[in-house]
Amino acid sequence: MSWNKKTKNYRNIVLFIVISIFIFSTLQQLVFANHGKEIILKLNDAQFFLPSGKNIQQVKLTTTYSVSDSATIGKEISGTMKIFSSNGTLIKTTSIPNGFKVDKTGFQQFVTSLPNSTIKNITTVVSFTDLNKTAPLSNSINTDLILNKTQ
Repeated sequence: MSWNKKTKNYRNIVLFIVISIFIFSTLQQLVFANHGKEIILKLNDAQFFLPSGKNIQQVKLTTTYSVSDSATIGKEISGTMKIFSSNGTLIKTTSIPNGFKVDKTGFQQFVTSLPNSTIKNITTVVSFTDLNKTAPLSNSINTDLILNKTQ
């Protein structure tokens, strides 16, 4: 076999390997990736208020959800609520302590307390995640809240 034929064969083999790796990694992402769209999350109710007789501010959000990916039904997942001040500073992150088992549809409540302060406006961002709180499983709900005004 001549040198040119050997070189051409090696180039074809290398090209085949590179293309195979690219195709495999793309297919793996499509099949195994968490797309963040397995669950559709909607806001039902949101409150930012001062509970009577307590020196705290409380944030309470109630959400409803429906599962769009049937493989997610029955899995244990979690959810997070991030609270930001009006200037965008993260004040607090809270999550569902032990997670919960996903049904086809359902509701989930997020509640947390903040030290009583002069804060009158906040933004909350709520989403469902895997149990490790690393991969998104739903859309995010952003809500602007004013103290003592229910949404």
